[in-house]
Parts: sequence; C-alpha cells; structure tokens
Amino acid sequence: MGEIITSIDLGTSKVCAIIARVDKTNNLQIIGIGNSISNGMRKGVVVDIEAVSQDVIKAVEQAENMADTEVESIYINLPGGYCNVINNKGIIAISGEGGEIDVDDVTRVLNSAAIVPIPQGQQIIDVIPEQYIVDGYDEIKDPIGMSGIRLEVEASIITSSTTTSLNLLKSINKAGFNSMGIIMEPFALAESILTKDEKELGVLLIDIGAGTSDISLFKNNRLKYSNILPIAGNHITNDISIGLRIPFDKSEEIKKKYGIAYSEDPNLENELEVLPIGIDQKIKVSEAELLEIIGARISEIFELTNQLLINNRLKDDVLAGVVLTGGGVSYLKGSADLASKILNMPVRIGQPNYIGVKHPVFSTSVGLINYALKRKFNYYVEYNNVDVKSHAHRGKTKKNNVMSKIKRIWDEYF
Repeated sequence: MGEIITSIDLGTSKVCAIIARVDKTNNLQIIGIGNSISNGMRKGVVVDIEAVSQDVIKAVEQAENMADTEVESIYINLPGGYCNVINNKGIIAISGEGGEIDVDDVTRVLNSAAIVPIPQGQQIIDVIPEQYIVDGYDEIKDPIGMSGIRLEVEASIITSSTTTSLNLLKSINKAGFNSMGIIMEPFALAESILTKDEKELGVLLIDIGAGTSDISLFKNNRLKYSNILPIAGNHITNDISIGLRIPFDKSEEIKKKYGIAYSEDPNLENELEVLPIGIDQKIKVSEAELLEIIGARISEIFELTNQLLINNRLKDDVLAGVVLTGGGVSYLKGSADLASKILNMPVRIGQPNYIGVKHPVFSTSVGLINYALKRKFNYYVEYNNVDVKSHAHRGKTKKNNVMSKIKRIWDEYF
C-alpha cells in the first residue's frame, strides 16, 4: 500500500484536501482530491471554528471517496506573513554507544535549538534544521549513523501567534482529525514549485490567493524574507462588481472566464453582456474595459511588492526571477507579463507537476505533502491548551458515486 500523507490548504475562498500515497522509493502518487467553499477563514486566519471544521470535513471526505481510503492525521498550512523565523543553534554530547548518532540524539539537538526566548503571545510551531555539524564538520543533512562526540544543528525556529495556531488546531480537531503539524506556507510552496537552483540563487515567490498575497524570498536555499499583503483575488472580484454594478458571484465568474491582467493590444471587438443591478437591459462590456478594472488592482499588488523589495534592499537578491502562483490571479492572461513589467525581472507561473493537480490552485496543498515527505525528523510541538488527539465523530458518508465527485472537482478547475 505505502504510506499515506494528507494535507489541507485552508484558504479564504476554498479548502483543498490532497491525499497522496508514497511508495518504497519515496515517489508520490496523488490518489485523492477534495475541495469545499471556505466559510470560516478570513485573510488566512480562522474566524469561525465550526465553519472551518465543516469545510474541512467536506473537502477531506471528497478526497477519501476518490482515494477509497480513510485518513486520521493531516498537515495544515499557515501563511508566512503570520510567522516569524528565529535562527538558533543547538549543541549536545552524543550519547549513543560508540559515539554513533541515533534518532534520540537528533531529537535532543532539535529540542536544544528550540530553547530561545519567545515573545509573549507567540509559540513555536516548527523547528527546521538547516545543517548538522558533527565534531566541527558541517553541511551535514542527515547525521544518523555517523560517529562523533558532539552534535550541533543550525536551525530556523518558526513561531506564530498562539491564538492563530491554536484556532487552526481546534478547527482541525473539531473536524475529527489529528494535526501532524502546522507548516509555514512558503516552505511548502518551495517544495512544490521552486527549483533547487532558484532557491540557491535567489527567487521571489508571490502567492496570490483570495484574501491575501504572500511574498517570500529564498536565497542560499533559505527563507530570507516573508511578508503578507492584504490585497488579493477577492479585491479584484469586488472591483469588477463595483465597476460593472453586478453581483459578486457573477463578477467572480467573469473574472475566471474572461479576465485579463495585461495586454499591449486589447481587442475592442471582444465583448460580453452583463446585467447591472437596477437595470432591466443587458449592457456590453469590452475586453479593454475589463482589462482596465482588473489591471489596476493587479498592478497595485505588484507595485506594493516592488516597494517591499526596495524598502528592505532585496532587489539585488532576486537573481533567479519571480515565481507567481495561487488561485487569485495566476490563471489570468497576462499576469506574468504584467509582473515582469512592474518588477523588471523574469516571471513564470508556478504549479505542481503531478497528474491531476497541474494547476496553481493546488500549489500549497501538494507542497505540504512534499515538505512533509522531505522532512526526516518532524519537530512535534506540545500544545498545552488544546487536545491534539481528536476522536470526534465526523458522520462520514459512504463511498458512493465516486466518478461524479471526481468529475465535479475537475469541472471546477479545468
């Protein structure tokens, strides 16, 4: 059968579940996909625990029906802008027989690195080993089995607001699942859509969702900068709704079907008909008019991103260009060209390279699985204020009409 890994991407507009099977050679096979409308998340944080738990149940059960399996534990994401990264070092004496390093030694050195002063209201959600050092020899990725006297680790300590992380966990637990860990979203995305060379040279990752846009910079294979912009896909939809005086859901449909972010020569003859609120007769809207509305808001996102780079003196670090992803705008025609024009650097669209999920909307959920698979040693945080072992009854539906569920998912995204 192989190991089963499940991830949940909790977004402002959608909740996406992915179930993957890992074979003996560590190859991934996506066996289940599920999604539901998000009702309890706003700008990347939980605002309604009950609503989030129900959304998670719907998405996971769809994925379970497709995969013909049941899951108990899942990985979840937290936007980078809500996390802090602290670099620290841990040192221990090797206790194994003959000085051989074992799993207990690795656990102890990670715990040693996690001993750092944390601001009030914050807590550690992850400890990421950047390199191990054995008796002065560095750049070691896996020290298990090596011999020595002293083991060190240089690690990135990830912290977040206690309120934010606990509400995420409570939502997952209320849905009847155990959390395997909260993963800072840029690390997951990096495993899904960035290349090793890009992370080494310096790459800017822009993930535009429905409620927020996450900005991350990787350099020398490490996360150097992360921030969040409170402007994203829903703002574009809202602009269309106001500009054309049509309902929000109709604006979202138009954005996805006809949306264009940039064009040097818009076709004035391409028109669509809309029915404004308060008017009995449909009016025609040209491609150029729609471009003006959408382009203005997307330009604002990229201009703010550019200003962040300038203010933090990071422009010179982006040697490998920009990777644009997320369901907010990456599917809009010309979005990469507009980003390239404003940021003055090459831009490509990033998406997972697995059958069935080759779309930017799945970047985070697939990335969570890739990241979990890559980590040889998970740092499990003890949460004293929440029961992390949930056994709530989900009232699961039977696995019937599987093909119709598969078709519905594919029709929505492809």
